[in-house]
Amino acid sequence: MSEIKKCEDGTYRWIYEFSMLKNPIILLTVLKIFALVLIGMWMFFGLFLVKDEGFFGAFVYEAKALILPAAILFALSIVSYLILAGIYGWKYIVLFEMNEEAIRHIHMNKQFKKAEAMGWLTALIGAASGHPGISGTGLLAATKQETVTEFSKVKKMKVLRGLHTIKLDGLLNHNQIYANGEDYDFVVEYIKERIPE
Repeated sequence: MSEIKKCEDGTYRWIYEFSMLKNPIILLTVLKIFALVLIGMWMFFGLFLVKDEGFFGAFVYEAKALILPAAILFALSIVSYLILAGIYGWKYIVLFEMNEEAIRHIHMNKQFKKAEAMGWLTALIGAASGHPGISGTGLLAATKQETVTEFSKVKKMKVLRGLHTIKLDGLLNHNQIYANGEDYDFVVEYIKERIPE
């Protein structure tokens, strides 16, 4: 981990590195995505497969049917995260660039190459198994090295001090910013001053 430096172009830059086993923020994000997928499936099937039990009975029926897939997805999430953490060398390393307009979250090149390979593999597995959602997720992972969040488009900011994380959410943009100690407080205040009320 390094401290924040203001460069000649007026941009603040820092590298953040953390153990993927000690800090669960990425795992929690993965589990949240799978939970949203499961809730979406439950809602979809409950709305369109209404049985004789009535509208609410259909939701209960589908909830019972989704228990096994939910358990499988949860287990796969944990295993996938451990595989990814192992591929990354158990560390997540990212470069941040922050100026008056935006903040950029950039995967370090060595880790991006590994993520790119895993993304293409996921896309191929999804295509071979007939699951376009999995293919899409893999393609996104294979081609996305950085996330740029414009401060003017941020709708919600969440400060997770214990995890050294700042979450910035926009309409179609979600970003997680990491910093330590005094640098963390500086980044929080810097962003707060530039996002809409």
